[in-house]
Amino acid sequence: MALLITAALTLSLAVTFTLTSAKQAAACLSTSKLPGKWYSSNDRLSRIDVWVSDSCGLYMRAYSTCDYDAKKDCPWGGGRSKKLSPSRYVADAQYVKYTWNNASEQLRLARDSAYLSVQDIIKWNSGKIENFTVRMNK
Repeated sequence: MALLITAALTLSLAVTFTLTSAKQAAACLSTSKLPGKWYSSNDRLSRIDVWVSDSCGLYMRAYSTCDYDAKKDCPWGGGRSKKLSPSRYVADAQYVKYTWNNASEQLRLARDSAYLSVQDIIKWNSGKIENFTVRMNK
């Protein structure tokens, strides 16, 4: 009998936590303007996927047009997702950093009406700095 009561309580708690997590994620989603799949015609930054975690963290994955097939998008950094952090430089913007073998790169995302503006700042190991902005659509 005690085993049945324990099992029932465990199931009840699991359902409660699942519903709470789903409600919390929905609340987080409604407060952020960034989540979704964003596309551009820029081969270097062809797509960005942004989503909200259960703990209200924003995560993203960046893509470039694949070298072997221009109709496909290849994820940056082996496809690993990156957590977005609030930008100190642009109000309401979020950013993420990538470190490559020859450069470090920062993507700064800011929602602009129906678009996503992505500022890409590349600091090459040679000291050269590139800075450009890509406008993306859903």
